[in-house]
Amino acid sequence: MKTSHLPFGTTFSLLVVTVTAPASHTNSPGKAVGKPRTTQSTFSQSTLSRSWVKLTATTDQKRYTPGQPIAVRLTATNTHKSGAYLRFSSGQRFDFSVYPVGQNEPAYTWSASRMFAQMMGSLWLKPGQSQSFEASIGDEMGQLKPGRYRLEAHLSNAPRRIAAPPTTFEITDMALSMAVRTDKSAYKLGEPVQIDVDVTNMAANANRVKIASGLACDLLIRNEAGNPVWNYGANLRFIRALGDVTWQKGETKTYSGTWNGVALPFENTATGLQPGHYQVLGVLQSSPPLFTSPLHIEITG
Repeated sequence: MKTSHLPFGTTFSLLVVTVTAPASHTNSPGKAVGKPRTTQSTFSQSTLSRSWVKLTATTDQKRYTPGQPIAVRLTATNTHKSGAYLRFSSGQRFDFSVYPVGQNEPAYTWSASRMFAQMMGSLWLKPGQSQSFEASIGDEMGQLKPGRYRLEAHLSNAPRRIAAPPTTFEITDMALSMAVRTDKSAYKLGEPVQIDVDVTNMAANANRVKIASGLACDLLIRNEAGNPVWNYGANLRFIRALGDVTWQKGETKTYSGTWNGVALPFENTATGLQPGHYQVLGVLQSSPPLFTSPLHIEITG
């Protein structure tokens, strides 16, 4: 099955063309005129009836913490032996909304803060071919509060939209507050950076959290564009076993590490560290992971 990836927003309409033509006549005596015959083109089935294109919607995780990025993927697949042709009335190719479970008023709609080109578009899917669209749930309509949510997605094709079965995810409040700090705000190239991450229990009682590995808290460095530069656990090995860490009421645990000021080789980052502004983050390796807000530091030449 072939899958291609495009930016979010492409839609389809399915078309069947039926042509009725009279059968050939004969002048021979005693021969009856044949019945009209019907021929059908090999275009896809019409969206006015049952669609040949199946749409699925997934999130990259099932559980998140407040403020954690939520990635969404829509995949449209032509499940028929004939091609599927989809029409769109604008540049928008899809949309999705997020509802608190049990409610009909959306807490978030992807298209609400976006504009699309007012021009017709189309998409052709060969038999068995898939087209994927990727987007993320932002905070344009306010940060989603802890709770269970239902995501409903559809393609923006005309005349009848193709919808995906709803999928659910959960936002959990671990009642943990995280903050990252460094020993200075500006460093020279190659100078070590001391990093501390404070994790405080804000709950009214003890708080036990499952940790995914022997590394309880990782440290991340990103450049100004948000691309990875370094992380503490990259070249270290840890036990791959779940474990519990308990915070007593009001307790703060501090995780510390040192960045040696050298960039690790990533595909989208220059090997040599360059002067500029960088982001420092701490990540508690819980399920789901809990991130600090980024702290900005400067590296000078």
